Amino acid sequence: MSFTLPGSFFVSYDFLADFRRMKRVLLHIGFWSFYIIFCMATEYMWAKGAMPDLSTFELLKGMIIVAVSTSIPEIGFSYYMMYSGFERVLRKKGSLAFNIISILVVFSACIVLVRVITHYILGHVVYDGRMAQPAVFDPLIISRSIIFMGFAAGISVSIRLLRNQLIAKEREKNLIREKLSTEIQLLRNQLHPHFLFNTLNNIYALTRKKSDLAPEAVLKLSELLSFMLYESRKDTIPVSQEMAFLEDYISLERIRYDERLKISFEKDVKDPTKPIASLLLLPLVENAFKHGASETRFDSFINIRLKQDREVFQFSIENSFETAKSMNDNQQIGLNNIRRQLELLYNDYSLDVNCNDNTFGVNLYLNLHSYGKN
Repeated sequence: MSFTLPGSFFVSYDFLADFRRMKRVLLHIGFWSFYIIFCMATEYMWAKGAMPDLSTFELLKGMIIVAVSTSIPEIGFSYYMMYSGFERVLRKKGSLAFNIISILVVFSACIVLVRVITHYILGHVVYDGRMAQPAVFDPLIISRSIIFMGFAAGISVSIRLLRNQLIAKEREKNLIREKLSTEIQLLRNQLHPHFLFNTLNNIYALTRKKSDLAPEAVLKLSELLSFMLYESRKDTIPVSQEMAFLEDYISLERIRYDERLKISFEKDVKDPTKPIASLLLLPLVENAFKHGASETRFDSFINIRLKQDREVFQFSIENSFETAKSMNDNQQIGLNNIRRQLELLYNDYSLDVNCNDNTFGVNLYLNLHSYGKN
């Protein structure tokens, strides 16, 4: 099966690629323009001191010609180092000895080219031929050329290395972000079948009793699954939506337990539009029913308190239980799930678990502002 993407996709993609390419070209042009201006200023100060009687026109002409002509081999060697010489050494391509010898050969050739150009231009083209030129391979002049060649190549290679390092760090961040996003999605997918399994068990129990409440339970389940399929795909949802989802889930559970289970849900929310990670609280509420109410033969209770004030979000839930076996950590998939989600999603949080006097409690504190700041 094949398909064709709309032409606008290719246009936008090509435009972005061309824009990035143009941006890089402009950055290169800007860097070397700045370097040539630096060489011009150096040449001007030297010529002004050596030949104070030269006219301004001759000085300007000389500094431009000398700076540009000598910079061309330096720029060429810099690009050789950035994209071939140093890259081969860094990535260990080929023999190390061969790579070093190649760099030395290219470096020496560029030094000779600079000296030949300088000797000819200073002796015959600029400054009216008044500049007495030493031998082409004068050691003092050669050392100056080596310093400038090494300076230009060193800065350009350093900038490229820094850029590569920044790109690598950004790529690493993206990979980590993708990995965390995948892990969070897996945790939520793990929650969905767990939730569905428990709820279907509840509905099955109602149908066994031929309860008139079974159709209502199916309708409630349909609404909850609709929320989980669509809204839960978002990274965050308003606190009001999370509360509404919990209320729907609790009302579904009420159908099953009827008067045998006392449920209290207290809410004190100052700003219901504050964002919170979707489906973060469901594992805690689900556990209270699964490991508390469903395994308690006598009167049982679940007390839920939710409070939000600015960035501070607090959630606590208590449920009765009969035996410690029903609170076995190996059975509490939800608690392990939420602990991992909190580690991945929030930087400032706490999750405390208390178990005493046949009461199991969980207290959750969240700084909503710390979402995604790990």
